Amino acid sequence: MDLPLVSVVIPAYNRPHTLQIAIDSVLEQTYPNIEIIICDDSTDDRVQEMMVPYLHSFSQIKYHRNERNLFLANWHKCYDLASGEYINYLMDDDVFHQDKIKKMMYFFNEFDNITLVTSYRQTIDESGQFLPPMHATARLYQETRIMDGKMLGNVALACCLNVIGEPTTVMFRKKDLTELYGVYKGKQYSLINDMAAWLSLLSKGKAVYISEALSYFRRHPNQNNNTMGLQAFSEWLDITIASREDGFLNTNELYRTALESYRGRVGDHHQFVGDIARIEMILATLD
Repeated sequence: MDLPLVSVVIPAYNRPHTLQIAIDSVLEQTYPNIEIIICDDSTDDRVQEMMVPYLHSFSQIKYHRNERNLFLANWHKCYDLASGEYINYLMDDDVFHQDKIKKMMYFFNEFDNITLVTSYRQTIDESGQFLPPMHATARLYQETRIMDGKMLGNVALACCLNVIGEPTTVMFRKKDLTELYGVYKGKQYSLINDMAAWLSLLSKGKAVYISEALSYFRRHPNQNNNTMGLQAFSEWLDITIASREDGFLNTNELYRTALESYRGRVGDHHQFVGDIARIEMILATLD
């Protein structure tokens, strides 16, 4: 087949029902050359049992049950097992639009120096019904845009919010991610590992933002995001500061905006006293 192989990689964990929906959304893709890599970090056998009929029927699905919980390393295992030229993570509770891969591959095939393609993502509830967008998932632009990668990175950094998309949303070329997924400038990020990967990719080329919904981001009570709380912000300051080495936030005005956004979002919470002091020192050097 002449079309490049796309690897859809799924780090699975204890959600057989939504995983089945996620897998079906990949099998229904209008792009024909796809493999599915599933690495199962579950604490029980429900996912493994659900996978049996799929493995009998679909040779393009590769399933691996971990002998012990790998946590972040499970993301790396999925990536390492992928044979495709292109990678798209898929969370086991999210869903692809049937044209997602085809429409994103168009930009890689037709334009030079594209290192990341993302899109608007529609928020859904437990049963798949549409929800109003959150601040992070609001449509960035009303039209599809190709832009410098650092420009899109700056949009996220300046508001201290991942407006680029969850792992499900983004497609990239495997060779362009030169550090492990979630590692940026040598540091492994655990709570914003997607942003770490996106900045690494955006520092190397152009980005595409597609204005139509090509994936569906499920919100539910057992979601990992709901357990992060303020802890997620503990990594934003480090990644904001590190991003300047790659040319993000390249003016004092942009850098100040990003730091003040962080300060505004964490408020006066005692957990971030050290971060606020650190920000004040940096801001003083920008005056």
